[in-house]
Amino acid sequence: MNWESINSLPDSVSTELLIDLFQNLIDEFNHKNLEKSMFFSLLIELTDRQVMTYEILEHSIRKEIDHILSGLWNTDSYEDVDVILSIVINLGLECCFKKIKQSAIEKKAEMDKLILAEILQVIDEAGDHIDNPYYELENLKGSNRKLL
Repeated sequence: MNWESINSLPDSVSTELLIDLFQNLIDEFNHKNLEKSMFFSLLIELTDRQVMTYEILEHSIRKEIDHILSGLWNTDSYEDVDVILSIVINLGLECCFKKIKQSAIEKKAEMDKLILAEILQVIDEAGDHIDNPYYELENLKGSNRKLL
């Protein structure tokens, strides 16, 4: 699995293909065939395509990614924080989100102010619906029906 093959995918990809690609990526990372930076790059690309399906990613894949990102959570690197926050929000990763919220409380005093601000903004934007990245969209859709 390489960045060029994933990056060359169209924006719209079938759910089945995405599940296979996510699982391959997870396997490659778990077998230490990918460095963290490449894992992040590929995961962002796949996450972008997953978002375009307007479907919540299959539970077991979400759980595996959630576990991996929880282990990689690092408030010392703005780049890591930025990437992980984006993936967590777009895939609805609950465990990692809880870890992020906890780190904002426990490490607040020692954390870089820019990193803390980024974390707090994402926590505020996610609200209580981290498990469903499409919650706001679904609410908007429901509101539009009531108006018609």
